Amino acid sequence: DPLTRASLQKEFAELKARLGKTVIFVTHDVREALMLGSRIALMDKGKIVLLDTPQGFVKSQDKHARAYLDTLRSDF
Repeated sequence: DPLTRASLQKEFAELKARLGKTVIFVTHDVREALMLGSRIALMDKGKIVLLDTPQGFVKSQDKHARAYLDTLRSDF
């Protein structure tokens, strides 16, 4: 449910910050990736096709990134 998910995302972000460790977090939710990631790797057919910061990801003209960003229905 959305409330539990939001709570877990907050806990995860706090834990990552407190421990100062590198974390690989796998998600298909672009909002979650943008919120939690310091780097986003986008894969297509088993290969990384884009690796960027959340800010760079949002500005990317890469067709794969655009396809995900278009699902947000925002002005990126």
